[in-house]
Amino acid sequence: MSKLSKISFVLAFISILCLCIIRYIVGDWVPFCTLALAMAALFFGFAVYKDRVFFRDFFMMKTTKHGMNMGVMIILAIALIVVINYLSLRHYATWDFSLSKSNTLSEQSVKLVKDLKSDFKVKFFYKKGVEGNEESRRQFRELFKKYQDQNPAIQLEFVEVNERPDLSKEYGVDKGSGVVFLDYEGRRNRIEKIDEQEFTSALVKVTREKAKSIYFTIGHGEKSIDDSKEGLGLGALKALLDNNRYDVKTLALTQVQKIPADADVLVIAGPIQNFQNFEIAAIEEYLKNGGGVFMALESQNTAGLEAILNKVGVKFQNDYVMSLVDTTLGKGINQGPTMGSVFDNNNKIVAGFRPGEVTMFRYPSSLAKGNVPEDITLDEIVKTNDSAMSFKSMTFAGEGPTGMFPIVDFAMGKYPNGGQKEFALLIAGDVDFVTNQMLYQNMNRDLVLNSMAALAKEENLISITPKEAQATEMMMTPTKFGLFLFCFIIPLPLLLIGISIGLWLRRRNA
Repeated sequence: MSKLSKISFVLAFISILCLCIIRYIVGDWVPFCTLALAMAALFFGFAVYKDRVFFRDFFMMKTTKHGMNMGVMIILAIALIVVINYLSLRHYATWDFSLSKSNTLSEQSVKLVKDLKSDFKVKFFYKKGVEGNEESRRQFRELFKKYQDQNPAIQLEFVEVNERPDLSKEYGVDKGSGVVFLDYEGRRNRIEKIDEQEFTSALVKVTREKAKSIYFTIGHGEKSIDDSKEGLGLGALKALLDNNRYDVKTLALTQVQKIPADADVLVIAGPIQNFQNFEIAAIEEYLKNGGGVFMALESQNTAGLEAILNKVGVKFQNDYVMSLVDTTLGKGINQGPTMGSVFDNNNKIVAGFRPGEVTMFRYPSSLAKGNVPEDITLDEIVKTNDSAMSFKSMTFAGEGPTGMFPIVDFAMGKYPNGGQKEFALLIAGDVDFVTNQMLYQNMNRDLVLNSMAALAKEENLISITPKEAQATEMMMTPTKFGLFLFCFIIPLPLLLIGISIGLWLRRRNA
């Protein structure tokens, strides 16, 4: 190759380098870029033309042809790998071989995601340097991928709090421990727990076009939804319902004498004064028109509502149910909360509760079945275990009947004497389980939210059953273990060693 051609190649390389530098600094294509590209083409073309005989002889050589063939094969192999990877990213399938299907979304989640009609945006706020953030981001990315596989319209954005203070202020993020916001058609919901149950529940809430209305009766000594400081207030319950996009209101039946038409659920929480006949008539009319009522009563005080309970086949026993514990002196009364640990797995409210989980009550009254009308289904959804005891007074003197006592019932059907639509009524023999001090104990929160969802006819909002990893146990008798040891564990390594030695000797003597 001539010296002039070498100089032209060097100038062409310098022109390309100048092109890259100008493009990077300016950030756009400018006339200088076109000039540098033209100069590079000119120098390169001149060098090739100047030594055209050299290049023609070079490409006609046998070694050059073999090298070019090898180069073409390498390029084709790389191109094939790129195409395969591209197609695998765009079109792929996954299989879940776990026994509990813990790596697969529930049918409820899949249906919700596929029914999305427009873009669904998810923002994950985090702060660099906070312990555990990277692990939280990884876990959320893996969870989010399952949803995105069902609908690519779901978009995820990670937002660093310090880098985007404008977004942090807009979303009200004041910490960096991993807060997630879901935005859909102008509606927004916030979650802080990374699991399918929380994400799907938030998805339901944010896609709900109209907030459901829940009315709390007042005027009969009920627990106050504005009391967030005292342990027996309902401020925590109101906050919980607000966060789940329920519209919480109060209702004085003594003044309006009618339940509003927009009432999706009517809550009667611990009345201590009797309802008047016209109030009971208003509640019955609401039930006849397909309403949903959440009735949590004080122990041994039905506040005159037994007229409604009797018509759906529920008998309020006016007792105190206590859990028993084993002591060194024999059976003793547990002075703490009474535990409801037996659930009706056929009822949608508690179907997701797992063995070993409990709900907590304070001195609940038990509920018994009376004459249940044919058009009504009555489920005893929460019971104590079979070691509970019933007492007629708070002195707990002597011994009362023992056994499994129902403390929460759920009735559905057409209300007697003119019911037009199917009503839903939840009756609890205790009100303390929804108060500030007990709402977040064990499964109380889930029981309340699932009940509200069922009463408001929002079954898709009922909590999804958490999936637990199931271990595969291998039980081996001493005989089976000995067989496994002498037929597999010991012979296999010896066989591999023998084959290796044989191959080494054969190659050495070859």
